Amino acid sequence: MRKYLAMSIAAAIVATGAMADETVTATSASAQGAQTTAAASAETDALAKKVQKLEKKLKKLKKELSKVKAHDATDNIKWSVDFRTANDSLKYTTASGKEHKNSSLLSNRLWLNMAYAVSPNMIFKGQLSFNKAYGATPANPNTGFPQRGFGYDTFDWVLNENLLDDNLRVREAYWLYMSDSFLGSDISWTASFGRRPSTNGFLISLREGDKPKSPLGHAINVEFDGASFKFGLEKVTKVNGMYLKFCFGRGLTNARSRFNMDGGFASLGDYTTDHNTLRNIDLAGFIFVPYDDGQYKVMTTWYRGFNVPGFVMADPNMMSGNNTGMLQINQDGSFGLNPKLTMKNLGDQDGAAISVLVDGIGDGINDFLDGTKFFASFAWSQTRPDNNYQTLDVNKMMGQIRQGVNAVLQQQNITNPTPAQMKAAQQQVVQQMVGQMQSNPQAAAAFIKKAGMLGSNDNETGTSYWVGVNMPVMFTDDGTFGLEYNHGSKYWRPFTYGEDTMIGSKMAVRGKAYEAYYIQPLMKGFSAEIRYTKIDYDYTGSQGFFGAGGTPMTMAEARAMGMDPIEKADDIRLSLRYQF
Repeated sequence: MRKYLAMSIAAAIVATGAMADETVTATSASAQGAQTTAAASAETDALAKKVQKLEKKLKKLKKELSKVKAHDATDNIKWSVDFRTANDSLKYTTASGKEHKNSSLLSNRLWLNMAYAVSPNMIFKGQLSFNKAYGATPANPNTGFPQRGFGYDTFDWVLNENLLDDNLRVREAYWLYMSDSFLGSDISWTASFGRRPSTNGFLISLREGDKPKSPLGHAINVEFDGASFKFGLEKVTKVNGMYLKFCFGRGLTNARSRFNMDGGFASLGDYTTDHNTLRNIDLAGFIFVPYDDGQYKVMTTWYRGFNVPGFVMADPNMMSGNNTGMLQINQDGSFGLNPKLTMKNLGDQDGAAISVLVDGIGDGINDFLDGTKFFASFAWSQTRPDNNYQTLDVNKMMGQIRQGVNAVLQQQNITNPTPAQMKAAQQQVVQQMVGQMQSNPQAAAAFIKKAGMLGSNDNETGTSYWVGVNMPVMFTDDGTFGLEYNHGSKYWRPFTYGEDTMIGSKMAVRGKAYEAYYIQPLMKGFSAEIRYTKIDYDYTGSQGFFGAGGTPMTMAEARAMGMDPIEKADDIRLSLRYQF
């Protein structure tokens, strides 16, 4: 018993001792854990402070990096390239049936586009260009000047649309300011000055597969320097896409040259007005879009061209004295004029147009109709001649010559004259007429009239309509096919000299024009196009300026006066285009 009691006491003592040891151990471990936790907390605090410092440094670096990126983004001009190689096959048919052709007119056109944004509100855009035929340009043996790149094919309105040389020229260069509020209102607005984009405008751009530039291609398609101010009215009127845009341009600046060699006897100063040449040619107008919801768009425009130019035919002084070179007989037996041509400011010209585009027929009927565009446009022009100059009455003179020739042939009983007999009769009549004008000033004065505009002293009105459709090609994923038709009246005259058509502006046709085109993308940025343009002229003068060169005559009237004008023109173009 004692033995078991002793063993129990011993066990209890051992157990108590063990418990005491565990308590001491636990106490010691607790103390050590507290010390460790405190140390860890201190390290954590130190690490947190370091992280905070690193975060501040990182935030600062991000700000600096953002500044660098912003600087780089705005400190470099962004470039893009548009390069087209084309072959045009041209054919002209005159009123007498003669044909003039060029079956292989190869050309390269390069546009280097640039853009720069110093801020979201202010940007610069520009375009450098060359447009040239393949190879060299021969010289004209009669003048020694280049066949192209000299004279009126370098006129500033169409400088980059004509086939000249491979010199880069400025086609566009302008700055554009944009704001969401005009004087605190809900009217957004923009202002822009420079060489404005004024070719390849609304609707005419469809046949190129391009986004439209500012103007209505039906009325204006020329390069121009000027300004524009656009006011967005959508928020104020609650009408989709409504805006009003005022446009101003200067097509010719009258300013004497520097170092003009006055010699000090009658010094006039550098860049002052020269009263012996053309006055400033200006244009002012507006574009008003009453509605545009993305599917239906209506665009209208009105403009006035001030002091528009034209050729005045024959200095009236050539009618007197010993000058007999004004009337001439040509090698083929026809007769015509050899007048002194002078360009003058002849008056003002008004123009207006309304155009409607439907981008997608119906609402989700099928993919073909969703991708189809239909448009219609009507345009109007009116001359306002100032009648300040005199010119030769070509129609009257040619008519009298024709009557005289018929009378001579009747006197000689010649019903079917040979070319030699016709030339002899014409020479006889011309010599008689020149003799009468030299001896009798009143005879010469009978053929003098006020210069007017387009061969008329009155305000003449012209109209034009234009319809077209642009459709997806169903057998390819992204090809497009288009058809267009134009019709212009007798006195129709737009500013479309820069239209991209080798045979001249179809928009300016006084008669009928037909066009079909097919554009097929081949790979990213690379496409091919085939385009056929046919023009049938009802009246002459479609491609002229605003003077006697724009006088409208029927083909029969022109033929009766010994002329042989272009009656039909055809152009088949095959082109490859790379854009990146």
